[in-house]
Amino acid sequence: MQNNSRLVLTSRVCDRCIRKKVKCNQARPTCSRCGELGETCTYSLVRRKPGPLRGSRHAHAGCHQAQPRISGAPLRGEGNSDEEYTPSRSEHVSQGTSPLTGPPQDIADSSPQFSGSQFASHERFTPQQVEFLLSSFFDILQDANPIFSKEGFFDRYRSSLCAEDLISTIVIITAKLTEFTANDNALRSLDAELDLLLSSSLLQDDLVGDSPSLDQFRNAYLLAFYEFHQFPGHHAWLRVGRVTRMAYRIGLDRLDHIRALYSDWRAVSSEDIQEWRWMWWCIYRLDCYSNLSSGMPYLIDDTCISTSFIGSNALLHSDITEELPREFFLPPSSENLTKILLAAPSHPDTLLRNVHTVTTATLRQAGLVARMHWIRSQQATLMKSTQAEQQLATIRTALPPGWLNPRRNAFANESHNDYHARMVTILHLRMAQLLLAIADCGQLRGADEWLAGWGKILEPCQDMASVAEHWDSSFCLAVDPAVSFTLFTALVFLDLHRKTTTTDTTADNDPNSTILDHHITILRLQLEHFAKVWTLPRLLKLSFESFNQSVSGPLSHRHIALILSHFEAPLHPRWLHFLSIAHTVLTAS
Repeated sequence: MQNNSRLVLTSRVCDRCIRKKVKCNQARPTCSRCGELGETCTYSLVRRKPGPLRGSRHAHAGCHQAQPRISGAPLRGEGNSDEEYTPSRSEHVSQGTSPLTGPPQDIADSSPQFSGSQFASHERFTPQQVEFLLSSFFDILQDANPIFSKEGFFDRYRSSLCAEDLISTIVIITAKLTEFTANDNALRSLDAELDLLLSSSLLQDDLVGDSPSLDQFRNAYLLAFYEFHQFPGHHAWLRVGRVTRMAYRIGLDRLDHIRALYSDWRAVSSEDIQEWRWMWWCIYRLDCYSNLSSGMPYLIDDTCISTSFIGSNALLHSDITEELPREFFLPPSSENLTKILLAAPSHPDTLLRNVHTVTTATLRQAGLVARMHWIRSQQATLMKSTQAEQQLATIRTALPPGWLNPRRNAFANESHNDYHARMVTILHLRMAQLLLAIADCGQLRGADEWLAGWGKILEPCQDMASVAEHWDSSFCLAVDPAVSFTLFTALVFLDLHRKTTTTDTTADNDPNSTILDHHITILRLQLEHFAKVWTLPRLLKLSFESFNQSVSGPLSHRHIALILSHFEAPLHPRWLHFLSIAHTVLTAS
């Protein structure tokens, strides 16, 4: 650990933090939390037990009631409830929450908001290194998480208007992912700082107890995104859910509606509202990836969103009277998603982001059908699946010309960044097609019908391999690594196709077998590229290798039906467990 006073945890905390049972960074003469709240910070020489003073209103469980918000004042101070701090990310203990009755703190002014979480700091880097890493962020994760306007961010940063916690999070995560330093001690220090960022419950306290600023929301989102891909598991999933619920709580799902009702929101500039919209749609993506991949219900309801898509910056202050849609919304019915695609080209500078959102919504619909076949009748599932397939075909047709071309459009001067961002949307659509095909095939019983359904599974897997053939590994940091679960799913089913007797691909001289081998190799290599940076694809790679080695062909129709009956979601614990014991199960069947 570096020699940084902010990173040294002593055995004493200030009296107020002991009394409130919250974390204290133990800074002298005033800790960050007391400084933020304007409270007197004292460090008693006599050690006392943590908790509220005897006889105080906080000493009685269940007696705490949040005070109403007056005159739009932020919910800070004695009305907040906090979580008990423990140094482990796995041991958060929730103490309760306070209601939010208004918009975030910083919508009325642009002053920086500090959550007080100073256990991990970017001060180990020089100012020049900090600015370099901040700029590098926009070359990598920003494309996957467009939560900033780069120009607006650096204007605020150079004016010292960005929250220090957010700067630390961006700098430390970027330094870790890009291997900014090759020194072993420095890398261990980065790991320790990241662990402190993720294990600290203070940020979560602020999100629940206060009206969070945009910077606090960005910070919470980046930590949730990072933990989901780098430390996948139960706690990462809960962190994503917490951020999503907070977005609902302050009304990001109906941003355009509450702007019409509340003067605080109407006072926000068009540029800032754009950034709040970016924040919402990034949370929408993360809600899709985290729940679809694990087979869980989405927290966000697509039918009840009143936050518009990202409009063109060129139209924000434009007096253009042409009939260009300045705002367009996710329709309550997925059947009307094509209207968004028809409107999106009128906003060329945000076209990729908006198409990404549409393909994410399409993927979400396929995920719903995939979950339905476990609990609904065959007839009901097939009806929903048919509707989803028709909608998917409509979406593909409504995309701009050449959108599904797996090659870069050099004649149109398509940049490599835009090309790889477009390929992610293609993977979304192919994964949606694959999920629908798996659900359909799992419902079929007749041998002839089943064989046709099994062939429908092969098609999207091969299409994903075609996309991977043109992939540049240097862009594995620029796109969302959640696409790795699409690669993993395609790999598993391509491997099953190669080993099944129904496709007659087991002969060494069979051309179809050669093609399947090539596609498997391509997808495997692409997954390995992501695995060099992220833990999630690394675990998926190991899972596929174990499955590939333990299950040998030829597999019969009965074996494939048994495997399909266990598929719930790419990252569902039961499916991953089944892959690890598939050989034993298939042998016993």
